[in-house]
Amino acid sequence: MAELTIVVPDLMALADLAIRDPLRWPVMNRVLARGRSLPSQGQPGEGFARALGLKGGVGGLARYCFLHDTGHLPEGGCARLDPVEVGVGPRGLFLRSASMPDLQREEADALILELDHLMTEFGWHLEASVPSRWYVLTRESLRAGLGPPILAEGENLMERLAGNDLAKEWAKLLNEIQILLHQHPVNLKREQEGRAQANCLWPWGGGTDHSLDGARKVTFWSDGDPVLGGIAEVLKQSVGKVESLAGMSDSWFGSSLVSLHADGPREQRLDALEQAWLAPLATRGLKPWTFILSDLDGAGYKLGLLDWWARWRKASMPGDQQ
Repeated sequence: MAELTIVVPDLMALADLAIRDPLRWPVMNRVLARGRSLPSQGQPGEGFARALGLKGGVGGLARYCFLHDTGHLPEGGCARLDPVEVGVGPRGLFLRSASMPDLQREEADALILELDHLMTEFGWHLEASVPSRWYVLTRESLRAGLGPPILAEGENLMERLAGNDLAKEWAKLLNEIQILLHQHPVNLKREQEGRAQANCLWPWGGGTDHSLDGARKVTFWSDGDPVLGGIAEVLKQSVGKVESLAGMSDSWFGSSLVSLHADGPREQRLDALEQAWLAPLATRGLKPWTFILSDLDGAGYKLGLLDWWARWRKASMPGDQQ
């Protein structure tokens, strides 16, 4: 039986948002109501591992991103150390912006130069293969970090840093980084222009990648996710570029893994998920299949053909009372 898996990095946050306005996101709410809940497996990348049939997970996500961005795997330890904006709210520091998609190359280089001496003290090397995606490279393996920043956007930073011993290990370094970047000319200029300030860095994706031996054959599709791009390179597969399900032929539906990149405000991304993916999927008849909507940690929803298609048609009949 064919299986379609769509991985959305912060799906559970989008689900919470959808519940607040069922009229704006009706299809997402039907997925939430009809789907069988899938629990989080606790490690980023489990959404991919499930689709690939891998019991041990996929491991350090930063290494796959690095492979996608540079064409080769790092020789030693590697973690993402992405520029983010931290703000001050009623409850203290919080993660205001989880990504900097508009960060320019000259801005990234200037910020990295400011941090060079601090990285050298730790024996680390900081580089940005892509201006918005930074990597810290070390001789030894780096532990995972704080989890993908998109999962923590809007959260109280101190609560997350106090949540476990690993987070506490990063807290002192992040404080030093924030001091160095707060009044940096790049950020002062960005503030004047009304753009998010890259005033802190967010560690995530460390650890070692696991063997992908035994991964089942699926077709990869993405709108630009570097993690899936790196996994595909290891498996020597291509990744199809796709922005929407609308207009795709039925022959596209086999065992497929789709990864949607997380950039922009959550409401906009939820609109795109609803309109470009879920609504087209719900209104076309397909051969028997299983549909899984998952976040990076594996939490999500699973629907079979009867859960989705047959009930959708019945619920859409004229005069039906919801």
